[in-house]
Amino acid sequence: MVLVYTHKITPRLTFTVKQLFRRIMGYEVSITDSVDVFIKHTGAKLSYAKQPLQNEFFIRATHLLFERILEPQDINWRSWEGTPCFFDVDARSSIPFDILAASFYLLSRYEEYLPHQKDELGRFRSIESVLSDRHGAFSSPLVDLWAYRLRTLFSQHFPDEPYTERNFRFFVGIPVVQSHAYRFRGLGRHIFESFEDLFSARFAAIIERFKVIIGISKDPYDHYLKLRGALSKSGIETGFFFQYAPYHVRDRNISWNRIRFGHFLKHIADYNSIGYYRSQGAMLDTDQFKIELDRLDQLLHSNVSRAIISQNRVLLPDIYEEMVAQEISDDYSMGYDDAVGFKSGTCTPFPFYNLGLELEQPLKIHPFIVSDAIFEIEERDEVVNKLKAIKDKVAEVSGTFYLQFNNRAIGSLGDTNFVKLINTIHG
Repeated sequence: MVLVYTHKITPRLTFTVKQLFRRIMGYEVSITDSVDVFIKHTGAKLSYAKQPLQNEFFIRATHLLFERILEPQDINWRSWEGTPCFFDVDARSSIPFDILAASFYLLSRYEEYLPHQKDELGRFRSIESVLSDRHGAFSSPLVDLWAYRLRTLFSQHFPDEPYTERNFRFFVGIPVVQSHAYRFRGLGRHIFESFEDLFSARFAAIIERFKVIIGISKDPYDHYLKLRGALSKSGIETGFFFQYAPYHVRDRNISWNRIRFGHFLKHIADYNSIGYYRSQGAMLDTDQFKIELDRLDQLLHSNVSRAIISQNRVLLPDIYEEMVAQEISDDYSMGYDDAVGFKSGTCTPFPFYNLGLELEQPLKIHPFIVSDAIFEIEERDEVVNKLKAIKDKVAEVSGTFYLQFNNRAIGSLGDTNFVKLINTIHG
């Protein structure tokens, strides 16, 4: 077991030590503020304080993890053997920067609690991030790279200290904003949408709708099990997140009270676990959020614990507090729609640390690297090349390479072309 000494044990420090040493580096770890306990420990150990106790492995601590306030930080970038880092410290430290404070700054989303300019949906913009355009920092899982390099150095001091290796994962999350293009609608909605297609000169859509209704063609969005089967052959995991809300102009999925839609969801759940897609209506009304989630639980006869937020509107800390209150255990909404890269600086799921409460909460955040929205901003080949390079970096640290594509984008591309795209990135 690795023992970490510090002069003051805080929730911020405990959160960061567990994430780096246990979840990323694979060590068993404990923290102490007792000098006697630390000196008597005969196994692997390091100190994290203002100055070393003896000649131990030492990381000089800055102030961030011992505070309970939120204030702008001085971010001065430097290079650690080619990897960008910040919060540099003096030469007494075994490494040239405060890796724990820097990791906490990124994982806690500290910068999102500070004053910043939001986008039209109230989201934190990628251009506002300290990682933006900083020596390739945004396209690298910095926290994981730092942790793995620290493990290499630490293993040189304590070669007999065991650690657990983890496995690389390639995961595609699919938020289902509209489960079907034509199926499960009532006659009135078919007529209304057909007139919309007619006035917009989408004649092919009118013909396709008719073929789906009479059973000649399969609905172009109903590709779920086919995608799962095709991607699993390459070792790629898939996760589907379905909206289960009333029909509304802002939420135009199939209404939850369509019986055949419920049967369809049960069928999908027989082959692949289903997550919950929080509708725009549920974003505006927490009571509706609870009702939607309860209805989906009742339909599937299980507690749905995974979720994606509509439009990835992660408005901290309120949105995550609401998810914790409804016992959602895993969120898949942490990332940018307008950029390719690591919003939290990591490719490892991590607990939500609520800076308002100074408390680690029981919600695991799964950060994604890119969403389908980026293909409307950048050229496809450019995005693919970026993702292939990033995938190699994630594989180096055996992290999780998570891409997010909503099912309408997949339907527009075609499931065969989508599988080819993902396999091209996978290599």
